[in-house]
Amino acid sequence: MLVFAAEENDRIKYILDQILVQQLGINYKITDNLDYFTKSKSIRLNYSPNIIEGVVNIPSNSLLFETKIIPQKIEVIDDPIWLKVFFKFAYEEVPDFQIETSFLTFDLLSAGFYLLSRYEEYTSEQRDEHNRFKASSSIAYKNNFLKIPLIDHWVEEFKKKILAVYPALSFKSHHFTKINTIDIDFAYKYKGRTKLEIAKKYLGSLLRFKPNYDVFKSIENDPYDTYNYLTRFAGTSNIETKFFFLLANNGKHDKNINPESIEAIELYNRLSESHKCGIHPSYKASFDFNLLKSEVDTFKKVTGNAPKISRYHFLKLKLPESFKNLVKLEIEADYTLCYADQIGFRASTCRPFEAYDLINNTKFDLLLYSPCIMDVTLKNYLNYDQVTAKQCIKEMIEVTQKYQGKFISIWHNSSFDKEEGWLGWEKVYESLFE
Repeated sequence: MLVFAAEENDRIKYILDQILVQQLGINYKITDNLDYFTKSKSIRLNYSPNIIEGVVNIPSNSLLFETKIIPQKIEVIDDPIWLKVFFKFAYEEVPDFQIETSFLTFDLLSAGFYLLSRYEEYTSEQRDEHNRFKASSSIAYKNNFLKIPLIDHWVEEFKKKILAVYPALSFKSHHFTKINTIDIDFAYKYKGRTKLEIAKKYLGSLLRFKPNYDVFKSIENDPYDTYNYLTRFAGTSNIETKFFFLLANNGKHDKNINPESIEAIELYNRLSESHKCGIHPSYKASFDFNLLKSEVDTFKKVTGNAPKISRYHFLKLKLPESFKNLVKLEIEADYTLCYADQIGFRASTCRPFEAYDLINNTKFDLLLYSPCIMDVTLKNYLNYDQVTAKQCIKEMIEVTQKYQGKFISIWHNSSFDKEEGWLGWEKVYESLFE
C-alpha cells in the first residue's frame, strides 16, 4: 500500500506497522510526493486533511507529527458504526466522486496511536497507592469502552472502507485463542519456609486472634500447591498455560520462598519442563534495572534458561523504563498490561502489539499481550460473587472471540485457600475453559 503523508516519522511508522502490517497483513510505503501518489496505480491510502478521489482517506490532525508529549483534549463521540470515535474531523469539501472513494470522519491512526502507545499514562498524574495508573483515570473507562477491544473493532470497519475501493484485496487472518497465565507470588504457604518465617506467620495469626498451628506441621497438601490442578483443567481443553515466577522474598510485597531453596528449584524446574515460564519481576523491579537484572540472573541460575516472557508483580509499570529494561535483558514479550481495579482491555485491543517509547519516539522490540481479567480483580476489587464472576468471564471470552483475539486471564496458584476467602472459586477458574 502506498501511503501519502506530510512526512515520514517514527510515530506514523509505528501506528502503520500495528494497523496495516500486524492487524491487516498489508505492507506499505510512505511518500510525501502528492504528484507521485495521485499517479500511482498502487493500492493507496491518503493521510492528510484534504480528501483525494479514488483512494482510501483518513483525515490527519497534529498528534502523529508532534515529537513532544502534550496532554490531549479528547472528546469521545458515540458512533453507530465505529462505536466510539475521537480526533473527529470534517473535510472542508467532499466532492461528488466520479469513481469509488472511501473516507473516514475521524483520525483512526492518531486515535489508535494514542491508545496503543499508552499516551494517557504518560500525561496523567493520577495514581493509586502503588503508583499505578488507575482504570478509572483512563479514557476507556470514562467513556464506557474498557470492555471493548475498540481498536480491533475499528480495524474490522476499516477493512470495509478499503474493500469498497479495492475489492480484490485480502487480509491477514486472526484466530481466537485462550492463554492461561499463572502468577506464582507464593510458591507454597508452608513448604520451603525458614524457621524465622514460620515464627512470623504464627505470630501474625496470634495477633489476628486466630492461632494457626498448621505452620508447625509438615504439610503434604499445602494449600498453595495447586499446580497439578491448574494445568490439568487447562490441559483438558488444550489451553496453553504460562507461569510467571516471583524470585524475591525480601520486601513487604515480595514474600515468596527463597528462589534458591530446594523446594523452589524443584518446582520451577518441573514447571519449566512442560510449560513456557517467565519472570514475575518484584514490586520494586519495575523501575530498578539492577534489581530486575539480578532477578533475571536468578531465573537463569534456577532454571538453566533465560526468561523470554515477563509480567511485573502488582502490575506495576513505569513507562517507558519498565519496557526498556525488559528489552535490555532480551525479554521478548510482556503480559503486564492489565488493570488491577477493573476488568477490560487496557490498550483497547485483544491482539498482541509492539511497545512504544513516547519519550524517545521509538518502537521497542517487545511484544505486548494484554490480559483482560484477573482473579483478584473479580474477588477483591470488584467484590463479585462466584456467579457474577463466571458471567463476567463468559462475556469477556465472547467479546474476544468476536474479534478473533487472545483471551488472556491472570490467576494465582494461591487463589484456592478457603482460609483466605477463596472457598468455591475452583468453579470460577474452571469456567475459563468452558
